[in-house]
Amino acid sequence: MKTRTNSIPDQLKSLAETYVGDLSDIVFFDIETTGLSHKTAFLYLVGAAFMESGRFVLCQYLAEDLSEEEAVLKAFSERIEGKKRLIHFNGSTFDLPFLQARCRKYGMDCAASAMEQTDLYRRISPLKNVLKLSNCRLKTLEEFLGSSRKDPFTGGELIELYHTYRREKDERLLEVLLLHNAEDILGMLSVLSMLAYPVLPEAQTGPGKAELSPCTDYAGKEQKELLLPVHFPLPLPRPLALHADGIFFSGHGETGLIKVPVFCGELKYFYPDYKNYSYLPDEDYAIHKSVAIYVDKAHRVPARPETCYTRKTGEFLPLFLSGSAKAPSSEETLFAPVFFRQAPGRPASGKQPSGAQTSGRQPSPRSTQKGQTAKQSAPFREGFFEAGSAFLENPSLLSAYAAHLFAHLLKT
Repeated sequence: MKTRTNSIPDQLKSLAETYVGDLSDIVFFDIETTGLSHKTAFLYLVGAAFMESGRFVLCQYLAEDLSEEEAVLKAFSERIEGKKRLIHFNGSTFDLPFLQARCRKYGMDCAASAMEQTDLYRRISPLKNVLKLSNCRLKTLEEFLGSSRKDPFTGGELIELYHTYRREKDERLLEVLLLHNAEDILGMLSVLSMLAYPVLPEAQTGPGKAELSPCTDYAGKEQKELLLPVHFPLPLPRPLALHADGIFFSGHGETGLIKVPVFCGELKYFYPDYKNYSYLPDEDYAIHKSVAIYVDKAHRVPARPETCYTRKTGEFLPLFLSGSAKAPSSEETLFAPVFFRQAPGRPASGKQPSGAQTSGRQPSPRSTQKGQTAKQSAPFREGFFEAGSAFLENPSLLSAYAAHLFAHLLKT
């Protein structure tokens, strides 16, 4: 069995500490195998990065022959004993189940099984379309961040090279095998910075930062927009710009700005218990039955869900509500009272709220590179809440609203 330990550059160590915190209990790992099935294939190489004696090291274990697989598994398990968190790239699907199965074959405990798991692929891949990635392979993510590899081979191509090395023990082939595995580990460390994108909804905004600002829409009409500065929990590795349904976001490094159109006009608040209300057609609003008994019967009718409302004029901000009107979303409680243009049971998908438009911007359809219209986002119920001082001066509500907007932008 060949064992090699090398120090990892301080730059990658600092990056890892920024995005995952203290490294003392963390192991990054990757394996190479002779096939995809643990029933017929062998594990011949394990690479792992971890802190040891104050150094951040990359340790690799290579089975020079298939008979050394058990020794590789044992050495790796002993080396990471006591560590608490395992980070990998798509290891939940392949690396960890394969490692566990091969340990069971030899009656060994798998130290990695008891560790807390973080799969970078599963954290990053849901944002493939948002980040405009062709796929979520590790090499693709590295290229997105501007890095490239010396190693030209895939894991599958290495299998034949490994079998040749077993026969010939050519040191040049050994270097190729170790380089591929090492660059998988180092590449994993480099893409840790992409963990900043999934946690965008955790961005914070402070009191006195948000403001309603005058602007001019694309038709030259005077409007207003909410300017909502945000501070990210993790710095973005690359600038990001998003827009959907009238909401615009741009971010760079640790800060960003969300621009939200303000609806200026009249909206409706719908009472949930419509059976206890009467609708007054002449006045166009509903009142409780306890008051309606004093209104002439000729001027009142039983309220229906679509007529059980009162009207209010003001400045409002949009909400993109999930769920049904019968089961109000958490936002409807947090930002209550919530107003609607129409009865709230009707979804609205991809419709830009009327009101303010960001100055000088024209709404544009989302489309593919071939010019085809992209798939519409999931339907949502369009709601609004008052953009008053009680909201603008409340940092908790501002941060909650930023989280709501990010959740919408990241899934459209």
